[in-house]
Amino acid sequence: MVARSGCYLALAAAVSLAGGATGQTPAPDLRALSLRSLQAGRTIRISGREIGTVTGAVAGVRDGALWLGAEPAARSVSLAGIDSVWVTRNHIATGALVGTLVGAIVAVAVMSGKTCELGDSACMTGASLAGTGIMLSGALLGVAIGSSAKSWQLRYP
Repeated sequence: MVARSGCYLALAAAVSLAGGATGQTPAPDLRALSLRSLQAGRTIRISGREIGTVTGAVAGVRDGALWLGAEPAARSVSLAGIDSVWVTRNHIATGALVGTLVGAIVAVAVMSGKTCELGDSACMTGASLAGTGIMLSGALLGVAIGSSAKSWQLRYP
């Protein structure tokens, strides 16, 4: 078992050396790839030893620098000085789901006291519309709350 793993290690080293000898390009910088994939205008938070913590909207990545803010007053930060990148995310889907569930519970509670005769289609239609309206109102309220609730998600490293 030890001889086999040593053989794999030697093979990996030989492949690595052969790749370097043939003039292959170095692996791309993950930091640059991560930042280039961000949409312009997205709010991010970056931190680094020399720059501290900076929050702003992405203007783009050019010439080895990240540009934050609008063009006339855009600020550039060297990619090499960035240690971590955080992006904002909202919770719209979670808010919609929770709002719909709460709306359904409220609709059932409101409709529990309503009784309709078996052949009274107007009463049944009214009750269905009222329940649906309450559920939709809960979903919309959940979307509003979820869109305003922001959190930071680590993007790099």
